[in-house]
Amino acid sequence: MYGNVEGREAFSGELDILVTDGFTGNVFLKAVEGLGKFVKRTLSESLKHNILSTIAAIPCMPAIKRFAKKVDYKEYGGALFLGVKKPVVKAHGSSDEYLFYFTIKQAEQFVKNKAVDNMIEEFEKISKNA
Repeated sequence: MYGNVEGREAFSGELDILVTDGFTGNVFLKAVEGLGKFVKRTLSESLKHNILSTIAAIPCMPAIKRFAKKVDYKEYGGALFLGVKKPVVKAHGSSDEYLFYFTIKQAEQFVKNKAVDNMIEEFEKISKNA
């Protein structure tokens, strides 16, 4: 899929990347982070509602932990800035040492993969064909 997409399509599994302006992207990320925290909190509260629900949740715990890890923004580090000639990664404003570690690892990966150079090259190909 390429071109304009609706916010609801962001988690369809069809997008590899989503590009927005800074303000829109930040609002979207904050809303998604808040939703992830809400789901995690309400699910935990529901599972701890009484002894029966707590016991019934035990077999589900590995799946719940995998889900929690997937929606934890701290696992993903920062965001790559586009429109620059060298990799620039912005960390989350409330970064702790755990998130900052992943942001540094992500920046290292961008440099190793030559992400910015590859994007420049691909965008030049596209503009030549347009």
